[in-house]
Amino acid sequence: MANTARGSTAVRPGEQGTQPIPNPSRSVPPLRPGLIISGFVVTATGMALQLALVREDSSVLSFVPGLLLMGLGVGVMLTSSVNVVQSSFPDTDQGDISGLSRSVSNLGSSLGTALAGSILVAAAIPGGIPYALATGALLVIALIGLVLAILIPRQRAC
Repeated sequence: MANTARGSTAVRPGEQGTQPIPNPSRSVPPLRPGLIISGFVVTATGMALQLALVREDSSVLSFVPGLLLMGLGVGVMLTSSVNVVQSSFPDTDQGDISGLSRSVSNLGSSLGTALAGSILVAAAIPGGIPYALATGALLVIALIGLVLAILIPRQRAC
């Protein structure tokens, strides 16, 4: 039976910027969270750049560096996390784990989008404060994810 935990090649919204890059999870041994941690660091750096560079009167070009880093970081993080999750279970459970992993990923994306959108809509304060609040909230969530990624065990439990 083929191992389905080698990574996905599906295109998801928000990951189009990462498509020219080969799937890094294909060359990563199971339960090695280094790429997940790196992805969180790159994503958080992109969010920090967004906070530093984007102002109320900024041009579209000021968004590019932060969004590029965020897209690259999320792409590396997601493909690696799928590898870690799916390689933790036997081949007989791969269908169930794949579906559950996908569902939780979609739920997280939806909740993150709802949180950021709610902050943007609810905080009608001039001067770019709503954008900073929304990006700051997502940055805090990314940093929590980074801490959790650091806590991933390096060895498979027997």
